[in-house]
Amino acid sequence: MAEYLSKAMAFAQDAAKLSVRLSEGLVDNALDFGLDTPGSFYDHAEFRLGQTRRELNSGSEKERLAAMKRLLACVAKGYDVSEYFADVVKNVATGSLEKRRLVYMFLLRYAEQEQDLALLSVNTFQRDVADDDAEIRAMALRVMSSIRVQAIGAVVTVAVRRLAGDSSPHVRRTAALAVPKLLRLDASLREELQAVVNSMLGESSALAVGAVAKAFRTVSPQQLPHAHAHFRRWCAQLGDADEWGQLELVRLLAAYARTQFARPSEGTRLDTDHALLLQAVAPLLHSRNRAVVMGACAAVSHLAPESQLHLVAKPLVRVMRGSRESAYVALRAVLQVAQRQPQVFYQHVRSFFVAAADAPFVRRVKLQVLAELAAAETAPSMVGEVAAYTQSSLLDVAEGA
Repeated sequence: MAEYLSKAMAFAQDAAKLSVRLSEGLVDNALDFGLDTPGSFYDHAEFRLGQTRRELNSGSEKERLAAMKRLLACVAKGYDVSEYFADVVKNVATGSLEKRRLVYMFLLRYAEQEQDLALLSVNTFQRDVADDDAEIRAMALRVMSSIRVQAIGAVVTVAVRRLAGDSSPHVRRTAALAVPKLLRLDASLREELQAVVNSMLGESSALAVGAVAKAFRTVSPQQLPHAHAHFRRWCAQLGDADEWGQLELVRLLAAYARTQFARPSEGTRLDTDHALLLQAVAPLLHSRNRAVVMGACAAVSHLAPESQLHLVAKPLVRVMRGSRESAYVALRAVLQVAQRQPQVFYQHVRSFFVAAADAPFVRRVKLQVLAELAAAETAPSMVGEVAAYTQSSLLDVAEGA
């Protein structure tokens, strides 16, 4: 029996090796006949890394392209192929647009951990900043801004200034996103970067406006009044921006509004711009992105009249139903609102009952919220629940009740 099992295992191993060899043979034949597909490079890519270095230094454009596809397939599968960085860098200056894109994708993955080798190609990156292809321009700037060497800060700043007025919104977005990286690299560049960002505040593309808002908040946190001329346009762009851009715009607009508008009291009429901001933020309360919802709820709770605080109740309860980290952040916001207007959560009181699966930090905040919601209107729902908490085996729940 043991001999039979041994032969069966040996047969299975031989079959697996044969399968891999057949797959490699099919890929080689596909390359020879130009029949290669994206899937052919993804399957068994890690088994052919031994020949990758030779192919990257080959005189054949086809072999170098195949090697880059194989490396990126390994990156996608979670393998560390940083050892090939030096060989990939040699292929930056290439005429093939497809291969240049693949090279930049690889460099973007490993540029931060291979700083010295990336520096060797800075001149090539500088040339590519002026390339005809917008994607290459953006990738070249992203790689340059990822090299955390203070000596090239001025070079990258020149590239950012040049691309800040690029015709492509994707490139302008990349230029704006490079600003916070440069500021972290060299704080002495702040004034120069402020001038660049101020020139970008008139951004009209919904794709890039969020990145400009982030750059402005980063380099000019004390110059919020400069946003006044662009306030209404940013409010109009809120609905068109992507989710990340919406979050950055909401944060910037809320910070600006808190310095320019007085907290409204009941019976007073809102300023026109103040009302415009609240109207623009309201749809974001129903976003599918929890971060956007939380940003919108923060803006409404700080800027809206007390009579409008009920608008944040359902969105906050919805965010609570996500991960426990999201639930905790939402509960902290609920607690702040409940301390001012507890009645807006009366109809949602059951959402704050402690569940057996709740994390300890979530349970603590839920008990604090329930304490704020204790009232005659919620007594029928809460009395029995809180009484059960006193008998709970969870010490923090029993003591909190």
